[in-house]
Amino acid sequence: MSEDDDGVITFTGSESAMADCAFAPDSYTVKIYKMALCTTAPTRPTTSDTYDVSSCVDVINSPDGQDVNLAAGSEMILSDVTRPANGSYSYGYILMANTFGIKAKKQFANTMHTYGAGTSGNYCWTKDATEHTSNSTDWDVTTTLVECGSAGGTAGTYTEILDLFDPADYSEDAMAVTGGTISADLITNSDGLLVTADETADRLFGVQTFTTPVEVTSSSSVFTVSFGVNQASSMWMEDEGSIDEYDVYAIGSGPFSTFMTVE
Repeated sequence: MSEDDDGVITFTGSESAMADCAFAPDSYTVKIYKMALCTTAPTRPTTSDTYDVSSCVDVINSPDGQDVNLAAGSEMILSDVTRPANGSYSYGYILMANTFGIKAKKQFANTMHTYGAGTSGNYCWTKDATEHTSNSTDWDVTTTLVECGSAGGTAGTYTEILDLFDPADYSEDAMAVTGGTISADLITNSDGLLVTADETADRLFGVQTFTTPVEVTSSSSVFTVSFGVNQASSMWMEDEGSIDEYDVYAIGSGPFSTFMTVE
């Protein structure tokens, strides 16, 4: 996949052979409950033991959660922020809802087809819809999550409830993102345990290893939290049958990364 300076995306070859088909959405809304910095790596949850964040200090602690739009280039004021203690932090974690509000309209050099014999064109956009990831992987009907066609289409917000990563897979090992690596586990808030069934998770626990540690000293006065969303959405599609044309089922969620800098 390539994307030019005007944001036009080009796909080449079979979808199954593509290493990456992720891009930044126009809007990407999440609900954050906690963010923290850690001196050692947090212990991830299992089906019998909750996560261990004893080496971490809270940066954000919002019991009711705060909705954050992580659109590329946007700025936001986060509440419930606490200055971390002096130290060197190589890790961070985030506790958030497992819902992602994705709004995107993208132009393609390819002809893209709405899955299920729908409309076709060089643009695709999200539609107003809500679906569990486990249900949206059953591609047997015309999609209601995305539409492809001409430039005149208007994007809605697709809310994806992330309840699995792959069939019967509720955890994701460290994957490369901008600024480090991030792992993710689907859990329930009531017990903090890794879930074992679809449509049961209500939280996502993510651990990020920073490429460059965050250094907090007695002279530090400005603490900035930013988010990388250049990989935060991806095309769910399959080969249409013609060369470099694709049937699109959804524009779904992808990984994002956090950056914490101190001045």
